[in-house]
Amino acid sequence: MQKKRVIKVLLSAALLAVGTLAVATGKQEKAGPATLEVWLWKSFVAEQNTYMERQFRSFEAATGHKVNVSFLPAEEIYKKQLAAVEANIFPDISEIWVQNIDQFNRMGVLADITDTFDALNARSPFSPLLGTMVTIGGKKVGIPFNTSAEAQYWRKDILDNMGLKPAGTWEELKATAKKITAAGQLFGFATALGRPATDGEKLIQSVMWAYGGSVMDVNGKPAFKTAATAQAFDYLASLVREKIMPEGITSWDDGGNNRAYQTKSVACVQNTASVYNYMRLNDQDLLKNTVIVPVAAGPKGRYTDTVPHALGVSSKSKSLQVAKDLMKYIMDETLYQGWIEQAGAQIQPVYSRLVDKEFWADPYRRAFIEAGVKYGAYEGWPGPASAASGEIFGTYVLSDTIQKILLDNWTTDKALDWGLAKINEIYERWK
Repeated sequence: MQKKRVIKVLLSAALLAVGTLAVATGKQEKAGPATLEVWLWKSFVAEQNTYMERQFRSFEAATGHKVNVSFLPAEEIYKKQLAAVEANIFPDISEIWVQNIDQFNRMGVLADITDTFDALNARSPFSPLLGTMVTIGGKKVGIPFNTSAEAQYWRKDILDNMGLKPAGTWEELKATAKKITAAGQLFGFATALGRPATDGEKLIQSVMWAYGGSVMDVNGKPAFKTAATAQAFDYLASLVREKIMPEGITSWDDGGNNRAYQTKSVACVQNTASVYNYMRLNDQDLLKNTVIVPVAAGPKGRYTDTVPHALGVSSKSKSLQVAKDLMKYIMDETLYQGWIEQAGAQIQPVYSRLVDKEFWADPYRRAFIEAGVKYGAYEGWPGPASAASGEIFGTYVLSDTIQKILLDNWTTDKALDWGLAKINEIYERWK
């Protein structure tokens, strides 16, 4: 009952906000109701999708406009967006990896929505970093939407029984996970390392950054083949070759990590809060036996790929003002905080003042907000987010490189040469 009352209050506030928007969009109303096509990420947390769907329906009721929303899996949305550009049917509003903002802007499909950004930022300031990432040529071509930092889940009961502790560094993680695997009941660590899992790209980057490697340098130029990158790839390969992780991870999708932990076949995974939400809703016993900690650190620090997302508006939208109004509506701070809470820490807020909300004081959620604030990085770091870094991530170059080592038995040196050639090819196309 409490949850229903909260949602009712939030929706009432939203309807009041739409009443204000209706005054500002009188010209659109006179032209008749619009129909918007919206593509969003499909979250593993069903409540997150349902909450946003409810917002669209209340917007429809208040304005008379129509919203057709499609929730698309992470491994599909980028490919579908590229196909939509080719077919000239890019949706009115689309959720985009921030690192792909530059790419889609160069393709001419994103509208200048500086006015919408400024209006939202005046109400509740965005994270300065995310504001910079949607700015191209002095214009805002996206609205920061969310981030999704990762943390590491450890089976506390397994650790306690073996006199072990959650690992603080990658080397400690390997040693601890190896002992657990050797005990014979379950694998010590497991995270996807191949197509079509973006989890693999994020894991590889976390390890690379921790050892001092990166795809790009501070100027956004390829810097892939270094001693630090080789050390990171050797480390990851050793986790599989020494049977600390199952060999099958090279074919896992983004749900593989979740399933492995939920079925109690692994003692540690790296993931977003989707695993936490499953336990919260379906397996309280497993949750009680779980501790969630920041991603392990390396010689050069601790990093997690936050994969920031933004909302972009089609430059060819026939209902540009209505699309802007819809974004203002769903990004209303009160409604937005409700969405964040329904997501159960799966996503983190883009508004600076929301990171201190009591919601994040929960010990299971705290690691995710700390990861985003303290250890967050993005595709292309330490250089700027770019079309090249976005395509490198979206086409699984890092996962393909590690698979050359694990499946084709290439040397690390040969695999990094191959990966660098792919990265250079993409960079030259977009520079």
